[in-house]
Amino acid sequence: MFKKVILNTGWQIVGKTASASSTLLITLLIGRSLGPAGYGDFSKIFVFVGYFYIFADFGINSIFVKVAQSQSINKLFRTLLGLRLITAFFLALIAIIIAFFLPYNPQMATGFSPLVKIGILIASLTIISQSLFTTASAVFQKNLRYDLSAIATFIGSLVMLITATIISYSTKSLLPFVFIFIVGGFTYVCVSLFLIVNKFNLAIKPIFNKNQSINLLTASWPIGIALVLNLLYFRLDVFILAGFRQSIEVGLYNFGYQFFQTSLAVPIFFANALFPLLLKSFKQNITQFNKQIRSWAIYLLLFSLALTVFLFAISYLIPVYDQRYIGSDLALRILSLGMPFFFLSALFWHLLIIYGKQKLLIYVYLAGAIFNLLANLIFIPTYGFLAAAVITVISEILITILLLISIKIMAKNLHPVTLNLQPES
Repeated sequence: MFKKVILNTGWQIVGKTASASSTLLITLLIGRSLGPAGYGDFSKIFVFVGYFYIFADFGINSIFVKVAQSQSINKLFRTLLGLRLITAFFLALIAIIIAFFLPYNPQMATGFSPLVKIGILIASLTIISQSLFTTASAVFQKNLRYDLSAIATFIGSLVMLITATIISYSTKSLLPFVFIFIVGGFTYVCVSLFLIVNKFNLAIKPIFNKNQSINLLTASWPIGIALVLNLLYFRLDVFILAGFRQSIEVGLYNFGYQFFQTSLAVPIFFANALFPLLLKSFKQNITQFNKQIRSWAIYLLLFSLALTVFLFAISYLIPVYDQRYIGSDLALRILSLGMPFFFLSALFWHLLIIYGKQKLLIYVYLAGAIFNLLANLIFIPTYGFLAAAVITVISEILITILLLISIKIMAKNLHPVTLNLQPES
């Protein structure tokens, strides 16, 4: 088991190293081209659109992996593909409509300017590409073939980096940089679907199975709502910053945050690689399952401490790169202190799904979202983006504690939970 987890985590890290390297290089290119204020506007666009990525995801991948253990993957995959296409187009339309009602104060230069709203309109196309790539990732996860995901990620990241380099030398305008992620997103999708057809012999023609789609959504809605609440508390600070402070502060915060966010993929990778194996162990031997949980909690904690030290070191290079981003380095150091808690919460999240208690995620992340909202509203108007960084860390500590309490309570007298998503006759 250890070998499988390390191998698949390794492949995820390879893929993420490619995407993270390109993302950070793209961030540096955009940051230098647009400056803190322009980068702040760019951040507003993709933080807003990012909320709709979560609605398109809605936690269905975890249910897909769980159900595909016992059902035909071909029909289930095509149903998931059809469901994701419908929801993605609908969400893109909703994002565009909402964007034009977002507030803007031209005197204070706060909120979402007309230029940012046009950027959101363009970036809404990435909701579709992200949804399709997430669907392909479910197949890679189920089959523990993260090497294929890494190939798609590498090619897509390379295309994005080349596009960003060309644009950065051609213009200093905001909107052309938005197209980088549209081009890259659809590259991810095309490569992923090509690999799925050739490696797993799956059809990529979507089907619209009403009963099975409803059953997927019914099983996943607690995870989906928890994901939305997670993102609300996790990125709500940018909206509050945009409302109370100028774009330059949004840019300073998000520039440092980008390094931190890239690192957050590591605990998610570990949890994704562990999930199918822990699920199997849970069904076969509860005692062995509990031992594995304790061991992996220690491993994850050690990895997180090493990553925290690395982020601290990286933070001191930010002012060297561009003195306009002084302040981003301090935000990154504050955020990095929360890394151990992000590692542990990723593990605890998946444990509740294995236990069949995913509804508890709603209450946990609702508590985190309420705390985060109130704390940001109180402290951001006075202390700005540094308050946002501190509150992010405290919020994750709270989430980790609540998840641990939930696991301790619900882990007693549990038995494996089987999901049946076959359409009713």
